[in-house]
Amino acid sequence: MITKIKTILIVIFCMAFVLSYALACSPGSGDLIYEDGKSQEVDMEDNIIKQKLDELKNRLVSPPVILSHKSGEIIYGSGDRELVFIKGSADKGNTIEVYVNGVLDQSNIIVDNNGNFETLSGVEIGEGKNIIKLISVRPSGIKSAPTEFTLFLDVPQKVEYSIFENIDNLKEIKDIYYTEEVNPLVYIKGNHLPLSSVYIQVNDKIVGEIESDNNGIFELEDIVLKPGNNEIAVWARTFDGFMSAPVFKDIMVNRDLYDPIPSDLTGYKQGNANYLSWSISTDIDFYSYKLVRVEDPCINPEYPENDVIATFSDINAKSYIDNDIVSGKAYFYTLWTLDKAGREVSSNVVAIPKPVYSLTFTKVPSSISNTIARREWFYQAYEMTNVGNVTVDVQPIMLWLKLEPNPDEEMEISPLWEVHIWNPSNGEYYYSKEDIYSTYISDWRNFDGYTETETTTTLSADGLTKTVTVTETTKKTEDSDVNLKRIMTKTINTTITVTDLTTGISTVTTTTDTGTEIVEPEKIGTSITGLEPGEKIIIEVKIQNIAAENGEKIIVHFHFYPVDCDGRFYIDESVSTLDIPVIGESRN
Repeated sequence: MITKIKTILIVIFCMAFVLSYALACSPGSGDLIYEDGKSQEVDMEDNIIKQKLDELKNRLVSPPVILSHKSGEIIYGSGDRELVFIKGSADKGNTIEVYVNGVLDQSNIIVDNNGNFETLSGVEIGEGKNIIKLISVRPSGIKSAPTEFTLFLDVPQKVEYSIFENIDNLKEIKDIYYTEEVNPLVYIKGNHLPLSSVYIQVNDKIVGEIESDNNGIFELEDIVLKPGNNEIAVWARTFDGFMSAPVFKDIMVNRDLYDPIPSDLTGYKQGNANYLSWSISTDIDFYSYKLVRVEDPCINPEYPENDVIATFSDINAKSYIDNDIVSGKAYFYTLWTLDKAGREVSSNVVAIPKPVYSLTFTKVPSSISNTIARREWFYQAYEMTNVGNVTVDVQPIMLWLKLEPNPDEEMEISPLWEVHIWNPSNGEYYYSKEDIYSTYISDWRNFDGYTETETTTTLSADGLTKTVTVTETTKKTEDSDVNLKRIMTKTINTTITVTDLTTGISTVTTTTDTGTEIVEPEKIGTSITGLEPGEKIIIEVKIQNIAAENGEKIIVHFHFYPVDCDGRFYIDESVSTLDIPVIGESRN
């Protein structure tokens, strides 16, 4: 209103100035010609003044007056944009232009016959400071000076949240969720102001009302989604009652019913690299390939447990060159195909180059004599080297412990010998036998045949009849393999002699029983584990004379076999101590 009064005063001042100027310039009284009491010149000058005042009045347009807001006013909104409705007054018949931060937002807002106007569709302001300018425009196009005022939009903190498959894997779901379930359950975690009431809505239904903790964190499990599109909205009410704007997210649930088809993986070594290729996936929901590599043949390359050396998101990717290798070392690969539902399937395992299980076994000179007195030790050392290209376990195998002469075990009071296999560098024992009384021959490598004889004598209760039973067991192993095992033929000849002690007459009965059986290497002790390619270790056969007399001999013979992860012995790659003879001697 004050502005309008100022405008009227300015107009009156201008009119007075023009009138005084016109009088000062009027002709003298001698020049006046009167007709009907008035001078014609005075009438002419009055018309000129009136015309100039009309022109001046038409050029002056009153600025709009704002009635709905005060400059500097704070508007509290729920989002980063807000509509405000501006009311005011201006000259009737004019229109109003609205500028927001220097940009024309609206025009042609009509001032009604009462001099009032309103922005019926609202004016959009943004977060923070907004400079609003209104200009009144006459139909002729003449514009008023701008009326300027400032509005501040205060926006509360928004709710921030993410959607995950579950609380365990925290795999975030963005726009599309591929799943095996018809109605999958998801997990939401987010933050807002501490101790706020948080509302979670799924498809127009509020599924949770929870409170954020002292750090502003909130979470909700087992939120059910439906097949197809799901609209999720989360908003919060602060402890002082202010409500934030909903934050919307759309999740499209696609059900994936089938596992991806595994690819066929092949490869070869060339130069200093391994070359791999595979068949392209045909899965319509393909997500990625994961190429996994391990060096241990006992480990099946698994995803995600083992090393992923390459990831391919392009379904048409079909090859890879692995340059990060050690020449001569075997590597084991699988290609895993993942679909968008998280299913995964493995290809076949490819070994590059072909695994080689091979050992060398070299006798190392020993400073100990091979004839030892009682309670003295004999040592024979060997250097074992893994000359293959894979890590192996090595299993000691018994062949024989021969005693010459072979004593009567039942007559021995104490063991004659004890034998060990050990690692002198760490003191680990792989085999120990401390009670050797007699010869022991392993069935598995008994190529030349070996016969054991057992004789038993019994008397009848009346003492008149004596029965002598002689059992001869001959074992011979054929030099042929059946599933990495050998065939042993066992022949048992039994001779029973019954003698009548009153007459001295004897009756002899002989029977023979022959059969075959599959025999395996006779593992002894524990295996030597984790021998890396190129690794060398020293093992020793350690023999002690417990009670052997002067000149009595023991011959020990062991083999060592590389063993794969399925426990199979690589027979052709065995190494041997050969015969180790030790002769006892007595101290003088």
